[in-house]
Amino acid sequence: MRDFFLVLFFIMLGYQLGFSDLQQNILPVILFSLLVLIGNPLSILILMGLMGHTKRNGFLAGWTVAQIGEFSHILIALGITIGHLSHEVLSIITAVALITIAVSSYLFLYAAKMYPYVSKYLSVFEKKNLKAAVPRLGYKKYDVILFGCDRVGHDLIVLFKKIKQKFLIVDHNPEIVSALSKKGLKCIYGDASDMELLEELHLSKAKMVVSTIPDFEINAAIIGKVRDANSSAVIVVVSHRAEEAIDLYEKGASYVILPHLLGGYHASMLIEKHGLSFDKFLKEKMRHLQHLKIATNEKRKLINASIRY
Repeated sequence: MRDFFLVLFFIMLGYQLGFSDLQQNILPVILFSLLVLIGNPLSILILMGLMGHTKRNGFLAGWTVAQIGEFSHILIALGITIGHLSHEVLSIITAVALITIAVSSYLFLYAAKMYPYVSKYLSVFEKKNLKAAVPRLGYKKYDVILFGCDRVGHDLIVLFKKIKQKFLIVDHNPEIVSALSKKGLKCIYGDASDMELLEELHLSKAKMVVSTIPDFEINAAIIGKVRDANSSAVIVVVSHRAEEAIDLYEKGASYVILPHLLGGYHASMLIEKHGLSFDKFLKEKMRHLQHLKIATNEKRKLINASIRY
């Protein structure tokens, strides 16, 4: 149904596009298209910077709104119905919609690859006082560096505490960093794709680097940076696609976590271990349930701390 109505939407766009009106108004079409393609991402970049997010997040999020959609046509159609607007305006808006939808789709698709080339010009959009409020601990040496503190990161933190390894958490969410700092964990606010940040972390002294960020470009950059500084470090990353996991292995990853495949592999190992025994699976259930409750409680505490922050 979604695809069907999407086809109808674009058919209606083509039907409403008057080429005679368009030829006379080519300059307004270009100006409005540039306003949407530049103005919308710029406003999101500014807002996310004020909220404390990194320039990378603001840059990537901005391209998701670099177009006008069906709601614009609803407003224009209403204006035409009540006689406040002419059909000439409808042709202009339709052309702007087609241009911005087409261009923004490619900009969003290749935004991650474009970011390294423009990142140095976007620093003005980061909230400097918020970054300064979070302690920068990257100048110290750590045995383990963990990028991202999500569900996978929580289990790893518990393990690193258990084996008594000196570890540092790097996360791009200032609220999470603040909450973890209040719990006494060593963490810094930073973007894993920031090459300057990676150079501060003394990767040559790290025994293990773990990235729970399921982004191929970021993980490839981390692997490359770590391998340049430390050929013997263990590098563990996360990926959602088997093809990308193979590429990450070829780039130097020690192990790639594939959550979907890992789930099936773990289930098969449990069946091989316990067979078809109801009692053994009941014990496994109780252990898993206890682990889930602990993880849920920790996540709830983290969320509450972030809200208070």
